[in-house]
Amino acid sequence: MNKLEKKQSGESASCNLSDEQIEFIKSMKLPSIMEITVGSEFDTPYVQTKNNRWEYDRFGSTYTNIFDLDENSNKLLKLLSIKYADSHMSPLAKSFIYVKKMLRESQTITFQTFYNWLELKAKSNGSSGYFEIKAITKYLIRMKFPGFDIEDEVKLSRVATPNTANPFLRYQDVENTMPSHLKSLIVKRLVEFSTKEGLESLSDVELKSLSVLALSYIAGPRPMQFSMLTGRSVKRAAYNAHTKLTRYQLSVPIAKQSKVVVESTKIALTEEVGIILEEYKKRFNIRDADPLYPYTSTGNQTADALSMQLHQALNNALLLIQSDETKAFIKENKKDRPTYSLYDFRHNIAHSMAMMNASAEEIATVLGHSSTVAAQHYIMATPELALLKHKSLGQNPIWQNMMGLLLTGYSVEEKDWKGHTVSGMLKGKLIKRIGGCNRHQKKCHLQKVRSCYGCFYFRPFKDVAKHQAVLEIVTNEFLDTVQVSSDSGDQNNPLIDTATQTKNEVEMVINRLNGGLR
Repeated sequence: MNKLEKKQSGESASCNLSDEQIEFIKSMKLPSIMEITVGSEFDTPYVQTKNNRWEYDRFGSTYTNIFDLDENSNKLLKLLSIKYADSHMSPLAKSFIYVKKMLRESQTITFQTFYNWLELKAKSNGSSGYFEIKAITKYLIRMKFPGFDIEDEVKLSRVATPNTANPFLRYQDVENTMPSHLKSLIVKRLVEFSTKEGLESLSDVELKSLSVLALSYIAGPRPMQFSMLTGRSVKRAAYNAHTKLTRYQLSVPIAKQSKVVVESTKIALTEEVGIILEEYKKRFNIRDADPLYPYTSTGNQTADALSMQLHQALNNALLLIQSDETKAFIKENKKDRPTYSLYDFRHNIAHSMAMMNASAEEIATVLGHSSTVAAQHYIMATPELALLKHKSLGQNPIWQNMMGLLLTGYSVEEKDWKGHTVSGMLKGKLIKRIGGCNRHQKKCHLQKVRSCYGCFYFRPFKDVAKHQAVLEIVTNEFLDTVQVSSDSGDQNNPLIDTATQTKNEVEMVINRLNGGLR
């Protein structure tokens, strides 16, 4: 009986899953709910995933997703739907049918099948379902789903896009794989764990995972480049006994060797990343000639690949830096675990540098390229990225970035707070007791007040007037930064983005308090 006959007879249609894929799906944990980013109080905030009929209201419309495949295919489709909703402004909604059709009608569920479909769709200049299928393909790669390899993400990034009459469709293809709130979280947690108290709280396995995250975030090496790193690749470049400041450097190996062997270039590392890597080398007794990230054989050829071990370490670190509340939700299967690849961080490095007006040579140096060909492509993409950043709130994670500001902890009454309180100086003015701090360490190594908004340790007090005073100061700072940057001809000053994010974080807290939200 073929699939059409099964459908006509009322039986569930099945996908062409291999035995290995079925076992993988069975081993995956399905979150009990799918959270939906709501736009109004009338929208449905979540759906129960155990049901095979998902119905939710959004912006005055009702959407229904029906899971009528076999049990394993339904579970895979649900997992992909949840991951899509987590990284986009809205769930798949009407686009759900494209993903289900792809799974149901594909002869094999492999990267090559999905890649061929995307190529064919691009050549036909049809955009229906293209961007959704491309996003789903990336999730399958990140999940390490059988038939999809980590290295496939490089090939996926080069797939052709439809040439449609609608110029705004190309913005859907710009995948913001590093949301602003995630980057902010990584930076703050690296600072926290780089302290003596923070390092002591880490086990050896956690420290190794965190070192992989730190290197990925600061330099974006490929798995092959990780395998080429040695103990001498990371070292102190300078130390000031008076200020106690230390400079570290990383020797970046060439990602793809040319015929003429080029010596590794050196890039600066932040002190926090340098301290974490130095502690990692010390604990694992890594000498100058030793590989920085050796891999151990377990008898499983696929699992033994260093790229797989690094992928696992990276995502273990991403889980480690989450708040206790988020970890609890993940453990209870109420929230999907964040999953990224080394290539996501690599693309983030290149795009961020291109947006900051870095030259092709500078981008190639940091990425370890022996030519500027790839760097030129990143630079050519920046006009669309910049326009997307400021004007587009469509089917991409920009709105998710805004919602990420809700990482700030619940508000409390000042009279009821018993722990650390937050006070600090902003532009020469003392700001007193704007909230509480629920940090685990005795001392916070971030800048008081300025770095608190958007931190999940921060518990803002309900006195809105204090936060309004902070907003007025950071707004003036933002305007001054823009003016100075404009006068000096440096419109791409990275401080503008930092000031914008700080201002948005303060505004989000004020809006929450004014709206009566916790």
